[in-house]
Amino acid sequence: MNYFKKAYDWALSHNFEPIEVEYASKLALKMLDDSCQMNSHDREVFFNVYDAICDRNDISLDDEVNKLIILARDRNTIYAKPEFANIVHACKEEIIPSMLRVHMKAFKAMVRKNLDMN
Repeated sequence: MNYFKKAYDWALSHNFEPIEVEYASKLALKMLDDSCQMNSHDREVFFNVYDAICDRNDISLDDEVNKLIILARDRNTIYAKPEFANIVHACKEEIIPSMLRVHMKAFKAMVRKNLDMN
């Protein structure tokens, strides 16, 4: 099964809670910094979710973190462009203290459940 397309298509219409959108962004930042413990397949699945959220007109990702993610990443990859690596890392280090593990785990579990990845 192509989980990448399934993730994107699902996220285009899923009714995300604001905290889930926030953690989709924080997870994208962690993945861009290559500090996420997920394997590359799961990272790509979650980036497809993030990309679909970005493509939606009903969800605003107009804050500085999301602007950086969009600038720092070519959608063909799951890693930051080399020229943005230091900025992405500094941003992630600033945001990590505000990340609650329980919210990140809940977001990942919710996505996995909805995509039948468990």
